[in-house]
Amino acid sequence: MPNSVGTRVPKPIPPAQLPKRPLTVQPPIWAKSRQEVCESFEWFKSYQGGVYFKGDIARGYLLGGFYASRDLLARDGRLIISHGGGKAESVHSKKGKPTLQEASDQHEGDKSVRALLHTYRLRKEIALLIDDRYPLFPYDLSAKKDCTYVVLGFYHIVHAWAERQPCNNEKGYVVRWKFAFEWCERQPAPWWLPPSGAVCPPDPDQPEQAAGPLEGRCPACKKKSPLVYKEGWMCLQPSCTAFWTFTDGVLGPEELTYDESFLAVSFLCEHDPLEDIVPQPPAVPEDGVVTSRRFSRGWHCKKCGRLSSRYKWQHWECNHCGETMQVMGKNRIAKEFWGQNNSRFMTHKVHDPDIIVSGGLPYRTPDGHVSQYHSYVLPHARGTIYAVLGNSIVNRIADEIFDEYQEQAKTGELQFRRFPLRSHHCRGELLTNYFSQNCGWRAISGMCSATFIDEEPYVGGTAHTVPFDAAPSAVVKARDLIQSRMMSIMQAESQPYHFNEVLSAAYMEEQSMSGDVLIMDGADIQKYYEHTVVPLNFRIAATARYIGRNHL
Repeated sequence: MPNSVGTRVPKPIPPAQLPKRPLTVQPPIWAKSRQEVCESFEWFKSYQGGVYFKGDIARGYLLGGFYASRDLLARDGRLIISHGGGKAESVHSKKGKPTLQEASDQHEGDKSVRALLHTYRLRKEIALLIDDRYPLFPYDLSAKKDCTYVVLGFYHIVHAWAERQPCNNEKGYVVRWKFAFEWCERQPAPWWLPPSGAVCPPDPDQPEQAAGPLEGRCPACKKKSPLVYKEGWMCLQPSCTAFWTFTDGVLGPEELTYDESFLAVSFLCEHDPLEDIVPQPPAVPEDGVVTSRRFSRGWHCKKCGRLSSRYKWQHWECNHCGETMQVMGKNRIAKEFWGQNNSRFMTHKVHDPDIIVSGGLPYRTPDGHVSQYHSYVLPHARGTIYAVLGNSIVNRIADEIFDEYQEQAKTGELQFRRFPLRSHHCRGELLTNYFSQNCGWRAISGMCSATFIDEEPYVGGTAHTVPFDAAPSAVVKARDLIQSRMMSIMQAESQPYHFNEVLSAAYMEEQSMSGDVLIMDGADIQKYYEHTVVPLNFRIAATARYIGRNHL
């Protein structure tokens, strides 16, 4: 019978187990952070959910700590039963107040359920992963340092059905989809099992092989359902009026046991030959360009099996054993990007009528060349923005610096790094999407009695800031060029600032690049306005700042 409204239903507890055995073998593919998995493993790129699907096909499934009734690992891991994701009880924030959202039924049309069902019907392979919170894996991942996520291998879905589970909602139950995953025998034996020839202790609960699953046809909906539970056959079609009832009309109980014949069935693999589940490093293309998006992805260390994000520009480096891999390519030249266009606007689009725009103003560089700039005077004396435009002649020095940046980044002289974000909702570290290096004032700030004003926090912190006397030549030249451009249009300033810090950032493909200079004059600009870059292509950006101070 359904639970009465308001009755608290305890959450399902994993079955009691003997203490897990230590994992003595090296997993072939493993990682510490969720980001390392998503950036390195092609079969799973979901940062939040447990199901990764692409084009309505489920490609990866993560087994974690969210245990559901009748989840099961059998046959030494060759058969795994788990639940579809989504629609669980959760807490949401509405107008700053936490609001409890009741659990609700899963439906065939839900994105993750639909993708899993589609994969089941097409008999496509799916990669299964576990994390260290998955209670049913018989081995303890913590025996391996930093081993949080592990790839099990390829499986295929051999059964999919719906069942009723007790819940703290108005009905007292929810409909949940269950999926049975079976190890694909077109790959070697599971890596966590003892080597071939070793004697395994018999599993008293493991059933004998059966010829096939037992089925029954529902007299109400005329559809077949397998005999899943030892207690008897039920219609497992959630749209049927006889759903979750035995043939005598009695409602299915909360406690059920899987039928041995259902667990024993083994299916032949009927899908196409498997791809190699081990991630492969990107090959250098014929054009020599190694700044495309695929070169920003992580890599798989052949030595220890660790997946690592690419956190250094000059090469990939394993976060576990220190193994490195370098892919050499050509430097990009500025001429490649001259023809790229932004279809939304050329230089600017202003929505605030109170911003005073002056366009096409001429300026002259110190070497006598002429170009134009635009100025935007912001309301309430919040500052002025100057967009200093370049051209092929004016940008000659900038183009040389662009090349020098790339050369010094390749060798590691310019230490471009991706640093961890301070706040996020992913498990493990989450690195920035860009590579950066900071040079200037912050490197010596710890040695001075000073109070900083107008200072933005640098994601890498003071420990990763290089003083200007040790800065790469490309950074120094970039600061001097920005200073020169600023002075060319702001000669009326009685006390011009001299920049004492440069944040250099490198972006792979899908980020824009220009030889243009943008000057934001006024502390209130950062307070009241946000700025962004329209993604187009590979880019190296240098942001020069004046970090003010008042001596104590």
